[in-house]
Amino acid sequence: MAGAQLITNGTILTMDPAQPEVEAVGVIGDRIVAVGQRRLVEAALPRGFRTLDLAGRVCLPGFNEAHNHMIGFGTALGHVPAGYPEVRAIADIVRNVAERARQVPPGTWILGRGYDDNKLAERRHPTRHDLDAAAPEHPVMVVNGSGHMSVVNSLALRLAGITRDTADPEGGHIVRDEHGEPTGLLQETAQELVRAVIPPPTVEDHVAALRRCNDAYVAAGITSSQDAGSSLPEHLEAYQRAVREGALKLRTSMMIREHLLPHLLGLGIKQGFGDDRLRVGPVKLFIDGSLIGRTAAVSRPFLEDPREDNLGLTMMAQEALDDYVWQAHQAGFQVAVHAIGDRGIEMVLDAYERALARLPRADHRHRIEHCGILRPDLIERIARLGVLVVTQPIFITEYGDGFIRHLGLERIQLTYPFRSLLEAGIRVVFSSDCPVSSYVPLKSVQAAVTERTGSGRSYALEEAITVEEALPLYTVAGAYATFEEGRKGRIQPGMLADFAVLEQDPRAVEPEAIGEVRVSQTIIGGETVYEA
Repeated sequence: MAGAQLITNGTILTMDPAQPEVEAVGVIGDRIVAVGQRRLVEAALPRGFRTLDLAGRVCLPGFNEAHNHMIGFGTALGHVPAGYPEVRAIADIVRNVAERARQVPPGTWILGRGYDDNKLAERRHPTRHDLDAAAPEHPVMVVNGSGHMSVVNSLALRLAGITRDTADPEGGHIVRDEHGEPTGLLQETAQELVRAVIPPPTVEDHVAALRRCNDAYVAAGITSSQDAGSSLPEHLEAYQRAVREGALKLRTSMMIREHLLPHLLGLGIKQGFGDDRLRVGPVKLFIDGSLIGRTAAVSRPFLEDPREDNLGLTMMAQEALDDYVWQAHQAGFQVAVHAIGDRGIEMVLDAYERALARLPRADHRHRIEHCGILRPDLIERIARLGVLVVTQPIFITEYGDGFIRHLGLERIQLTYPFRSLLEAGIRVVFSSDCPVSSYVPLKSVQAAVTERTGSGRSYALEEAITVEEALPLYTVAGAYATFEEGRKGRIQPGMLADFAVLEQDPRAVEPEAIGEVRVSQTIIGGETVYEA
């Protein structure tokens, strides 16, 4: 455990409205013991304390990444690169897949992730024919950046038994050409048909992925993370091993997928089980797909879609959603449901309202993950029900041009609308959904402040918020989202000593430069886990 430490000689942003900036912070072990004037803080520390001289830099609470996929991100770091800006055309994907095919024996699976058809020169998804040209003797699966669709080659389709006669699974779609043949594009649950024949990773693979994720996150100033869906027992085992072996230093809350809930309840495990390093978090469900893939459940069709009546996909019927939400709610769990389209969000609110009517809970903190396409009536209901919105400003930067293309300018005005949510009194929590988007918190802050797409186009400028409003949404709000606001999120006595030290004050730089502010040091529990 770290000893006593004084942090001073810079700008210290506490996120505490009663004392927004202080001169010094005192730490003993893994806890903050004093904040305020330097002489008073020094008096609260034992002799022989160390001093962290900020030298004019900025110290704030460590960022809390409230919705992301840690194992998925760490795994993807070892896959074929397919994301923008490295990949700008289908030819780039073909080249990268072909290069990997030369490195591994025939028959070995080649996996990639990250492409965005809206940013490819061809403005289309790759097909099996594109991938066949790159690796005819290797099964290939390249996942879209959203994670909600993938393209595979002919060999992968054959191994999965997918033909023109294969029916779409519930909640999924096998895209077909004009002759009825699969193009290789698989949407939502249809991806599982191929994943079922890919050799599964081991627990050791998952631990290695968590180590890679941890190292990237702490370099961005992240000290806490909320995994958005541990769905397998080996995921839970990997998290425990990673903490035990020192591979995972991030404080981690594991959202548990709904099918594991009966097993937890059978063991008497409730939300919050664990410690400050690793704990059980909310129950997580999906109700729809992605906006960028036009599979989110919407009430009005998407624009520029081959299917003129495309209203997206739902992962389950309303009755099934109601039942899952009720089971978790009745058991005392917080519920977090992925919902992006307005029709999907309405289904989630219906399920929450029914559960709360059957069993009122004053401080349930049920969440909607993403909560993308909104309407005024939905915003009113979210506020009335006390539901948290866990959202991703970085989507505007990375996918905003595609959002405009798929929805039009009128509908995007209330698609990820930060100002409207805050003014309605709704608890808003920022996150990245990494590896869907960049995990760097300050890039999300920049997106919320500027409301500009990656091409520089105006998005919904009236929904922009200030830096002062955005920073607490990545610190205080993240702690609140897991009932941990009494332990972290602010620099106050009694809180965990988790800090991010920045080279510059994000309030003082140009808005377009916020995302480029460098993290020079990250501290978790009083111990430096990253230093530039």
